[in-house]
Amino acid sequence: MKNTCLIAFALFLALSSCRGVHNGAYSVLDKAIEMKPAFDARHERKQDSLRLRLLEASDWRRKWETSYELEKIFLYHDVDSCYSYIQDMLRLHGGDPERKAISEACYANILYKMDSLTLALRVLEGIDTRNLSREGLRTYSYAGYHIYDRLCSGKPECRRRCREIIDNWWEWDSSGIECTYYHNQELRREGLLFNGIERLAACNLTSPNDSAKANYFYANEYLHGGNTDKAIEHYAKAAVYDLRVSAKASAALYELAKILFRRGDIRRADRYMRMTLEDASSSNYAIKYNDIVLSEFEIMNALLRQQQKQKWTYFIMSISVALMLIIAIVSLILLIKYSSRLSLSRKKLNEESSIKDGFLANYMEKCVDYLNKVDEYRSSLRHTLKLEGEDAARAMLRKPSFAAGEFDGLLSSLDSTFLGIFPDFVEKVNEHMQEEYALSLPSRGTLSTELRILALIKMGISKRGRIAKILNMSVATVYSYHSNLQKHSLHPDGSFDKIIASL
Repeated sequence: MKNTCLIAFALFLALSSCRGVHNGAYSVLDKAIEMKPAFDARHERKQDSLRLRLLEASDWRRKWETSYELEKIFLYHDVDSCYSYIQDMLRLHGGDPERKAISEACYANILYKMDSLTLALRVLEGIDTRNLSREGLRTYSYAGYHIYDRLCSGKPECRRRCREIIDNWWEWDSSGIECTYYHNQELRREGLLFNGIERLAACNLTSPNDSAKANYFYANEYLHGGNTDKAIEHYAKAAVYDLRVSAKASAALYELAKILFRRGDIRRADRYMRMTLEDASSSNYAIKYNDIVLSEFEIMNALLRQQQKQKWTYFIMSISVALMLIIAIVSLILLIKYSSRLSLSRKKLNEESSIKDGFLANYMEKCVDYLNKVDEYRSSLRHTLKLEGEDAARAMLRKPSFAAGEFDGLLSSLDSTFLGIFPDFVEKVNEHMQEEYALSLPSRGTLSTELRILALIKMGISKRGRIAKILNMSVATVYSYHSNLQKHSLHPDGSFDKIIASL
């Protein structure tokens, strides 16, 4: 009995100690989150300084070097801006072999982060690595390792290429934190790694970005070894470093939220995951966005289950809210009698609510339709495989996908829904276009590509990358359409988007 009590007491002390360590890590992280606006403002000042330097640069070499610096600070902050400055690098390298190779390595890397693997691989394989500096080789090796790693499912040649890249990287950068971590992964695949943390601890850290990566890699190693408490500690530290350098494409906060969710700390997990989702959306970090959305849905469902368990508490709260709502309605009725302005505001709010409800209902209906069709297609494929064999199934897979037609249907639905809510949108747009470039509907109830781009801007979607993804076209195509629209408008000074959004 005495021994049992001692064991229980020891377990209690251990748990209390872990909770204290974690609370300290959360406290530092939450403080950093509070400071996020200040960190972002500092990052924006650095951006502005570099942009000014780019404008004042007198020759192509200084312009290229400044564009390269801008690419580096935007890499984990805003994918669209990073892509834009890489385009400047590709244009400004002046035929210099080293600058050209570095520009192409950066291009392959950003295409990977935008989840454009096919184009990224094509660019990567065309790079002359003999002209790359050490920094350029790091970018090339990072992009190449991840591109082939994503493509290696069922392809032994891609797996071998991954190993070749990491071995070459290791030969000249064995003290680099990223190189060491990915070299650890390859050794672990072959059963040759015994202590990855010791190898990481021997690396040189030269910047806050390196410290963020180091703590993130430590956390992954501890998690792989089953030490979740140490993993939480290092994920929190990595997230703090990410916040200090204003990195929005951060994986540390995302991984920490997943662990907290599994441990039952749902509300903290929800807070961190929402922040991760917001940053991934604002930075257009496509490669992680879908995983983050799915994780947030899972957390939201868990929160709903928690709420159901507390239904009696919420029942009392709902009664209180209902009483407050009745009081608010009575107060509103009294105010309406004496305030025409309030009446107009209420009308506007109702219109906006109707718009949101209309789009949401239409979107949910389309999602359900597409899911059902995907399920039907899978069932049909299994049925064909079972009854007619593999050749028939392959023939079925070679047929044109129904997705193209469904995408056209989705665009058609977007057109009709948008025009149903804003029937005079085209007329209002043409009030701000040069007369000879007035826009029109190609057919009744159908928007042209230019009008669809403007419709998305009206709906608050201004990022070119998001517009390209919704309309299933390249970012360059969206830029081309938008540039022509702005050039032919009455507002070529840059205020065109704001005017369209306010129509």
